[in-house]
Amino acid sequence: MTTRRRLSRDIHKAKLARREDLEGQLVHLVERALKKHDPTALPTSVRVAARLTAVIASQIVTQTQVVQRTLLTLEDDISEYGTEFVSQLLREGQKAKERRVERFTASPPFAPANSDPVQLADDWAGPVAGPTAIERYYGIPRSTLYRWQKLNEAVALGTRTSSKPVFPLKQFVDGRPAAGIAELIQIFGDARKAWQWLVQPHHDFEGHPPLDALINGKIEQVLDSSRRDLFSPSC
Repeated sequence: MTTRRRLSRDIHKAKLARREDLEGQLVHLVERALKKHDPTALPTSVRVAARLTAVIASQIVTQTQVVQRTLLTLEDDISEYGTEFVSQLLREGQKAKERRVERFTASPPFAPANSDPVQLADDWAGPVAGPTAIERYYGIPRSTLYRWQKLNEAVALGTRTSSKPVFPLKQFVDGRPAAGIAELIQIFGDARKAWQWLVQPHHDFEGHPPLDALINGKIEQVLDSSRRDLFSPSC
């Protein structure tokens, strides 16, 4: 009996060592894949996703074959289980963030009276990146980005976390701002307002953001809609 227990413990230790080794290998593989898929993804998100993937995969494949066979009954519903798991994870992350915010007692940045609260660009603008990242991963020179910004030919947004602007990535088509971006900036008189309008659902486009129509070449339709919204008496 003692020998059997010792053998069982040795097997368990060997499996644990193999699992930890596999987990480490998977972390590196998944991190590389995620960075290649989206070079602008936040490093923290990449690390969390890679570690989660590695932990789950390594724990499953090191189970006994009897246990592994039971997973076959879940195969058709894996997407639903995964979606629910991620949703729960995000809820827990939000709760942790709220608890940290509750403990934070520093005064917020000064904002003029009657002004709207300032949001970080990536809170509402969709995927954004700075000039260095765009040059490195998308091949658009920083000098070109700054020239487009100066000429109001591209949307550049300020942030509270950097002195440099960030550029919404969805505005670029074939390495330059989509046709109609410059005209919209001129219509609204402000790149931020133009982009806010572009990314919000709109009744003129069946509830889709005007940006989708702009990217699909419906430039005049988008420009006409923006003028109606801006200059109609009800606005």
